[in-house]
Amino acid sequence: MPFLRERNGRLSPEKIVALLIVLYPLALLIARALSGGFTTLEPFGIGAPGAGGPGLGAPGLGAPGLGGPGLGAPGLDGPGPALSARPLVEVIRVIGDWTIRLLLITLAVTPARRLFNWPKLLAARRTLGVGAAFYIAVHFSFYLIDTGSLTTAAREIVLRIYLTIGFVALVGLMVLAATSWDGAIRRLGAERWARLHMLVYPIVALGLLHFFMQQKLDVTEPTLMAGFFLWLMGWRLMQRAGHGTGFVNLVALALLAGLATALLEAGWYLAATGVDPVRVLAANLDFSYSLRPAWWVVGTGLAIAVASSAVLRWRPLPAPRARTARA
Repeated sequence: MPFLRERNGRLSPEKIVALLIVLYPLALLIARALSGGFTTLEPFGIGAPGAGGPGLGAPGLGAPGLGGPGLGAPGLDGPGPALSARPLVEVIRVIGDWTIRLLLITLAVTPARRLFNWPKLLAARRTLGVGAAFYIAVHFSFYLIDTGSLTTAAREIVLRIYLTIGFVALVGLMVLAATSWDGAIRRLGAERWARLHMLVYPIVALGLLHFFMQQKLDVTEPTLMAGFFLWLMGWRLMQRAGHGTGFVNLVALALLAGLATALLEAGWYLAATGVDPVRVLAANLDFSYSLRPAWWVVGTGLAIAVASSAVLRWRPLPAPRARTARA
């Protein structure tokens, strides 16, 4: 398989792992369909029983229905029947969720390469990005099948704003996938190609907005994914300013991204349900049921800061090359 090899012909571990990540959701969906029972879709317990409890609908925020399951309760592909009473709808949901996750993993490749001095990790980015495009195409195809009519689907996309937003993200991601091969880079030129692929940032933002609007009241996972996106964009701004690898800077980024996540969650509930944002923010300080998304973002950011600091002490980044003046 040439796409799993480096330019020197050797198998690329990074590309192989990226392909396994892309195939992971499909394997789990097949397992759920064949087993007739629950198969967790979360590798480290997020979404499995025991890691948390009820979300914003829990006691302390008001009436039930203002939220839903927490990060450790059913809701992130948690326990349930094989593929629910409407398997096609469940597949559409799961594939859509994994599209967002794969896009964020794709965006995480660049900072991970820098923070852990892992140049070869860039080889995985194309596989992950094309995998995300594949999933959004499957997501949309199953939506068309479930709708049963192209006319009905087109009318819904025009009339329902969250579907319009999702469709725009779909078209944008298809364009990026179609220009992800080496020949497209040569034809467009490296600079124009790079400008085109900067569209991935607004595309992911649109995908997250679609995710929020589709989830309606329980926005636990959309908030978590948005928090990670805020961290990724914050790191890029820091890197542009030359401060992307310092331990103190990464700690500050983790805290700011967590605060922004909490504010985003409060703002969303205010806009969607009219809940007092102070009460939503206060829920982040109540650890009786579960950790809110903001704390997961902070914890992940702090873990990255510690891990990066340790790795770069052992394997420091090469010194920047001196720029030579033009003749």
